[in-house]
Amino acid sequence: RVVSTQSTGALIAHKYNKPVIVCCETYKFSERVQTDSILFNELADPKDMLRTKTGTGSPLADQEHSVNLVNLVYDATPPTLVSIVITEIAELPCSSAPVILRRDTKRC
Repeated sequence: RVVSTQSTGALIAHKYNKPVIVCCETYKFSERVQTDSILFNELADPKDMLRTKTGTGSPLADQEHSVNLVNLVYDATPPTLVSIVITEIAELPCSSAPVILRRDTKRC
């Protein structure tokens, strides 16, 4: 599972049969299983969701007092949407992440 802010882009690329390439250094690989994008996430200011880049009000602005806004910084991209992961070691499929983790554990 890739934790980033590109899950929507990966979903669109997958729909149009375009490859999704992730560049990541192996020290960022983790044994921790993340079941969704809410666990171990960071929160941004919810008021950011009420403003647009052009300065106009967001459609959420009218609902500010009736809904509880949560602005998550990261999302989780399922490995089925990732074509390849490029690391300093090699180009790898997502299924090879456990092999890299075992290799790094043995070196320590």
